[in-house]
Amino acid sequence: MTHTTSWLVLDEIGASFPGVGSPTSSSLLAVRLAPFTGSGGTTEWLRYGEVTADRVQVLSRTGDVVESLQCGPAAPVWTHLPFDLRADALRFDAVGKEGADARPRLVPAFLVTEQVSHTATRAYVYSCSRIRESGLLFSRIWAGETPTGASPVAAVRVACAEQPVLLHRFTDEVAQTTRFESDVEIELKLTLRTETSPWEIASRLADAVQTRELPGFLPDLGNELQRWTYEQDTFEVHDADGRSGYVAFMKDPDGTFVVKYKFFEEDALRRIERFDEGVRLGPEQFADYITSALPGVRLRRLPHLVRTRFDVNVESAVAGHFFGLETDEVRANGRVMRQLEIEYHKTRACHGAEAATIEPELNRLADEAQRLLEKWGVEASRGYRSKLTFLKEVAAAD
Repeated sequence: MTHTTSWLVLDEIGASFPGVGSPTSSSLLAVRLAPFTGSGGTTEWLRYGEVTADRVQVLSRTGDVVESLQCGPAAPVWTHLPFDLRADALRFDAVGKEGADARPRLVPAFLVTEQVSHTATRAYVYSCSRIRESGLLFSRIWAGETPTGASPVAAVRVACAEQPVLLHRFTDEVAQTTRFESDVEIELKLTLRTETSPWEIASRLADAVQTRELPGFLPDLGNELQRWTYEQDTFEVHDADGRSGYVAFMKDPDGTFVVKYKFFEEDALRRIERFDEGVRLGPEQFADYITSALPGVRLRRLPHLVRTRFDVNVESAVAGHFFGLETDEVRANGRVMRQLEIEYHKTRACHGAEAATIEPELNRLADEAQRLLEKWGVEASRGYRSKLTFLKEVAAAD
């Protein structure tokens, strides 16, 4: 049997961001979270209301216990962060003294999850990688065996020593992610058979993510929901060299076009996708632009479409991959197609993240989304139905 415990380690900001100075305090705080227990996956999301403790320890920087503070069984502990508005939260300084304006300000720096069995203790160390109004994100930088009963600070010291690159990476907002299989779109589609509002589906999905109703998936903090709408002119393309699919022109507000190239022989999970951006031309030049970029292709102009899309963005806590739950409505010549697209975006470059888990997590997310649709009375068929297929059907019907 395995017992799991999570410790939130609070330290001065200079411990992770040396550009603002070294820590001035000789001690820090370790908050044993109750009832929150980490999963041991690549990413953990902690909302402010979940920072409740059944034990708080003042620790030296070497990990020795200076003082053990009584609290609990689930006492709220303040994070010293501007979004933590809990009036009843306990505020401690670096020597365990409680006060309304405790100094120096110790903020969440690391999360340590310990999985203790009768034979060993395995620790997972996470660096605080994102602070948002909807909570804190922690990204795994290390996992390994630690002595049973060791201080969480000991695991943090090992992690920082062995993974200095990851430690630095997660203190930079723009350096935290990578993308496997660039220029390849990886996407499943749930085509909605029940007439319903895409906004209603997106709203309910966003709520489900926030309330942890998609097990193992977290919100993309700070980028939880996006809204898009655009018109598109589409040309089916085909030649003998494998350049089959379509080229689409989408107009930006500045009058330029984004040109999307999508190549595939048939509707499938993976399709080649690339873009030209900031292209200036008139609609009468679309065909010439394609033949100039793709000499020798055969073209067929398809019906004009209007697309509205609402994206709920999530991250796999298991594997660190980001996905979009993208509910869209496409209209062309009076016909409508509504889909929930589930698309791989990128990966948080956590310790242990790998490309091999993209497809299993994509399918797991699709399973969870389909479960919710069924719960809401929305019928959907799963597959890879593309807009190209839809537009070709519209053209044939007209």
